[in-house]
Amino acid sequence: MYKVFYVLILAFMSTLSWGHGGVANDGNQCKLSVGPYMMNFSGYQPENNVSKQFCDDMPGVGKSIIVLDFIDNKLRDMTVNFRVLKTDSAAQGNADDGVINEAELAQKPFFEIPAKHYPTGSMTISQDFKEEGHFIGYVIVEGENEKFISRFPFSVGLPPAGIPEVLKIPIVAFIIIILIMVWFSRKKSAVPNEKETDD
Repeated sequence: MYKVFYVLILAFMSTLSWGHGGVANDGNQCKLSVGPYMMNFSGYQPENNVSKQFCDDMPGVGKSIIVLDFIDNKLRDMTVNFRVLKTDSAAQGNADDGVINEAELAQKPFFEIPAKHYPTGSMTISQDFKEEGHFIGYVIVEGENEKFISRFPFSVGLPPAGIPEVLKIPIVAFIIIILIMVWFSRKKSAVPNEKETDD
């Protein structure tokens, strides 16, 4: 029985840092990994909610702004290409989300920011999403004798898959409370048995 609770707790805890492909939540920050390099990923939709920041899935349609801040300074010397493809498939929520698909990459993008250098270490992407749906983002960085690609599926204007963020912590807390209650009830029932054996 304890094993079941431990598995549930671990499953819920892992969803707290869940992301799609190369994008993942790291504490209070959203990070995009491209090969050995890291970028901070920040998304905003000023028309919908000025203060709310999203990590990968966009809460609504409309003008969307994505800011990539380079954590690794070497990225400033490399070209960065950002492209987005439309797809019918939702993110799977597992390692397959990050698998690079060459046939997919060869398709005509929904929109693209051509490869260029960003010496300031910051890249801002602005796009007006007029309809909801599923998309795949690709970030391609290239330098001298090296090239790395990051893939991350995301949705626009669709309800998030899985457990809503606001419910994750209460559910984990509830499971821990139940586990403690079961542990105490077993401990209490074991005490009389020990006294009987002493007699």
